[in-house]
Amino acid sequence: PPQNRSHSCPTRRRPAASMVAEPVPMVFKTGSSAGKVKQGKITNEDVLRREVPWSAFKEKGIISKDELELMYQLVEIVQSKSVAAQAALIEMRSAEHAQLFKALLTGVNKDEVVMYILSLLDELLKQKPTLASLFLAALYESGGAIDVFEPMLKLLSRQHLFVLEKTTVVLAKLLSWDHYIPPAPNPSLEAALARKLRSFAAWAVALLKNVDPQDGFDQPRVVHVLGGVQQLVSSAPGRIAFVEADGLPLLLGLMSGGHYGTHSAVQLLYVVMVVVWSLSYTPECASKLGHAAGLVPKLVDILKSVQKEKVVRVTCAALRNLVGVGSCSSDMIGAGVMKALLHLQQRKWADEDVKEDVDYLVEALEGSLKSMSSWDVYAKEVASGRLEWSPSHRSDHFWKDNYKAFEQNDGETLKQLVGCLASPDPTTLAVACHDVGEL
Repeated sequence: PPQNRSHSCPTRRRPAASMVAEPVPMVFKTGSSAGKVKQGKITNEDVLRREVPWSAFKEKGIISKDELELMYQLVEIVQSKSVAAQAALIEMRSAEHAQLFKALLTGVNKDEVVMYILSLLDELLKQKPTLASLFLAALYESGGAIDVFEPMLKLLSRQHLFVLEKTTVVLAKLLSWDHYIPPAPNPSLEAALARKLRSFAAWAVALLKNVDPQDGFDQPRVVHVLGGVQQLVSSAPGRIAFVEADGLPLLLGLMSGGHYGTHSAVQLLYVVMVVVWSLSYTPECASKLGHAAGLVPKLVDILKSVQKEKVVRVTCAALRNLVGVGSCSSDMIGAGVMKALLHLQQRKWADEDVKEDVDYLVEALEGSLKSMSSWDVYAKEVASGRLEWSPSHRSDHFWKDNYKAFEQNDGETLKQLVGCLASPDPTTLAVACHDVGEL
């Protein structure tokens, strides 16, 4: 779940851990290592079982004699499969290990060595996320000399799928970690880290812009990058970096392009929705979500059209966090969320959190609805781009009372209504034709 919830408003319930998108497992299967890497089936355990000629890197001057001894100690503990012992050793000599990893990632180009270091870091950070603080401490205490982030950023250009996957996840965990407090302010290093965070976010957004939502989760590279984005937005700095990298239009595109008819498409939508939900925990990002054209109506559309419980669960959680943010509440009402919520209240849910969120949304939005005029509701519906046969459309009183309102704001609502005449949705098209006729 996202870190740093202290800033969220009291109504933002912390969802269960099951809300976090489950990673796609790298299942072990028999076969050659090359084949498993190509298929994306190799595991950290597979990599850490391999023997690496560490002494060769000392002979080449990449690491020192002391660093070689340190690596041997670490390998011995890795072979014992005690992650706790590995973490304890790294904590005891954190700066030396950080320098060792930096030297190997900088000086060695062989995939098997890079894979070993990344697998080791991935396992350690899974078991003990606080180890991220040690790498930040090494950076600050060395005045920027011990920097493991820079060589990892360069690894993002690799074509090797396993290297890409592990680099993305490990780097996202390290860069998004915001629980480390430097012993003394260092504006130069703070700016450097911020640049690295922005670079990572920009890389992820640029890569995902080429994704066809209809392909869903069929592309391993997409799976890996979205996993990194999911980790990135687990903290406030990561969320802000993602939004500043123009990530919101990307998310809207990934939500809008698929047909949700396959497991792969639904899984892609689910992970994208987890990212949206995570972003909603930071007020600045929640505000940007509220102002993103078409995003709130799209969330409502997902509630109406997708049956999968885990998608409904995370969508309701995101909408709950957006209640009261700017015009989000009225935007939800205009997009027809009340009808969808009343339908969801009739369903049985395996996860009681869904019912709690649905009930909360109904109660909160009913209060907003009472303060809105029939014109307010109508204008919000037209602005959403999705029309339904709600009562206003067929009410003679509505048209007699409100036809002059179409002239407000330079005819904004009228222009939006005309825009609905180009909708591919038959109901929207039918209602728009009817309304133009009434006007």
